[in-house]
Amino acid sequence: MNEREKYISDLASYLSPLTAAERQDALEFYDEFIADGGLDSRQAIEKRLGTPRQLSRKILADYSIKANDQSKKAGRPASPHSSWRVFWWVLVAIITSPLTFGIGLVAVVTLIALAACLFGVIIGALALVASLAVAAIAALYVGIGLIATEPLTGLFYGGIGLSAIGGFMVCLPLLYWLVRLLAQAIANFAKFVYRKIQSRREEA
Repeated sequence: MNEREKYISDLASYLSPLTAAERQDALEFYDEFIADGGLDSRQAIEKRLGTPRQLSRKILADYSIKANDQSKKAGRPASPHSSWRVFWWVLVAIITSPLTFGIGLVAVVTLIALAACLFGVIIGALALVASLAVAAIAALYVGIGLIATEPLTGLFYGGIGLSAIGGFMVCLPLLYWLVRLLAQAIANFAKFVYRKIQSRREEA
């Protein structure tokens, strides 16, 4: 096994998150890239592409961005899973990149700070929806308990409980849409930062 084959073999071991077809495409592409570039030694390959681990993070980030772009339909955000996958792999790709220092380090801090802010917004929205559910249960419990002895008061609390249930049912899909929208926002920012770093790396 020559140096190119050994490098590609090492690279394959880091690409398990990809499908078999995606993994094969990536391996064939970089195998041809190394051969066409005349990179005969491990040192020459890693100088051009980074270590197999570093390159794998770039490949995983690229595929997650591609999947996220394809899953957006008619201007609607992609699924939260797809968006958070972009954020995670872009973050890992930046951290493991030789460009971590300088713009890479700033990008990592910015991405983490933005994610923390959006996470706080999501937690706040979840708390609001959860409070509606608790209020609905409490009001219905009180209303049912009072319906026999104080019908008007029992009906009043029952009405509050039913209103809270209605609010909960309305807020639940809105919460999902909010999470989806915010996740896509951070994915878009992660893609922007990633492309800027890749552009700078290609210019270097």
